[in-house]
Amino acid sequence: MPHLHVALVTERPEVSLIPILQLRPQRIVLIPCQSSPQAAERLAILLRHELPPGTDIETRARLPVDEPHRCAQYADELAETLYRQQFDTPSLSVTLDAGGCSTLTALLFQQAMQRCSADWLYVDIRAGALYRMAYDSPGSAPEIMAIEPVLDVDRYLQANGRKRVRALSDSASWHQACTQRRHLTRYLAHHADRLAELLGELHDMVHGEGGVLESANPSAARLRPGAERQRLKASPCFPATDALKALDETGLLHWASDAPEVIDIDSVEGGRYLGGGWLTEYAWLSAQEAGLSQVCSEAHILDLSGQHNGEPVVSDCLAVERNQLLFIECLIARPGATACIEQGLKRLHGMLNHSAGLAATRVLLACGEFDKSRQRLTELQHLQGMEVEVVENGDLKHLPALLASWKEHGNWPGG
Repeated sequence: MPHLHVALVTERPEVSLIPILQLRPQRIVLIPCQSSPQAAERLAILLRHELPPGTDIETRARLPVDEPHRCAQYADELAETLYRQQFDTPSLSVTLDAGGCSTLTALLFQQAMQRCSADWLYVDIRAGALYRMAYDSPGSAPEIMAIEPVLDVDRYLQANGRKRVRALSDSASWHQACTQRRHLTRYLAHHADRLAELLGELHDMVHGEGGVLESANPSAARLRPGAERQRLKASPCFPATDALKALDETGLLHWASDAPEVIDIDSVEGGRYLGGGWLTEYAWLSAQEAGLSQVCSEAHILDLSGQHNGEPVVSDCLAVERNQLLFIECLIARPGATACIEQGLKRLHGMLNHSAGLAATRVLLACGEFDKSRQRLTELQHLQGMEVEVVENGDLKHLPALLASWKEHGNWPGG
């Protein structure tokens, strides 16, 4: 039976993709609703790539949602058009997905689309369920279908006008190196509360003024001539000495107990790792341990509109599970009580704006000595509806369990 699907595309266009990619209708009508016409066009381009050749995909003019009378007229005209098409194809079934549009808009379309016997679809991502309410059985319970995992990181980003150009985790050699030093990485993360000062100072050596690396871009970074030899501010004590010994044994730096304040960083790989790469690798390792199906580390994100491509947007960690996006950023603070989690929240907020304001579970991994009086900034966390989960220092050891819970339940534990 031929199937025509009508989708009202809102500011969360990725939600409109779920029933389409799962039900795979032969004809699709995309209507911008509480979104720009470009959002529907992006979906059309994506669907032409994903669906079988010959699938008829039509994008219509933007719905005048602020004018109920015109909105009702729009819905009536569409329903009349589809009703006439059913004369030519009597077996044509119609479904309607009102997405996240307003209740009034949804009711106007529901009433109008009765003319062409349209079934009503509702997507509940958190519950993992797709509900189909049949037009010809208004008193019966809806048909409930389990939502299939149809969205990956790339589909999610493309639906929101972004594209993952590359990711450090695409490299097999990166996987191998990350796996080989996983015990060291977990050691640093599990003792981050006791190693915060050392890890912050190593980060400052790499990224501070005149640091070890010349470029903040990992793919183009190189060792700064003459910048290898660094000095700690004070002679380290246990457990920092054990951490330095472990880092020396893996060749990521050179350190000896007879000159405990001197550190040599003579490789780009060592600079990347000490400058924060260890925390990014820990996020990836934790995601693997939690069983997440797709994880991208240090993903370079391109704005398809071309408006925000002056500087590369590099996300520390992206994952999609159960069609939901996880957005992880890492913050390692320089030593000193003036640092606070505000730094990471501001960076994460800016990147989310830069990345189409992606609806996601947003997590900030924080390591360092922070000003506890300004640890969690309500104003920033709730700005424009932004909510950020913070996993800091001593809680980093619980990250695999937190990710496993997010995978199972679809929301962050305690959030």
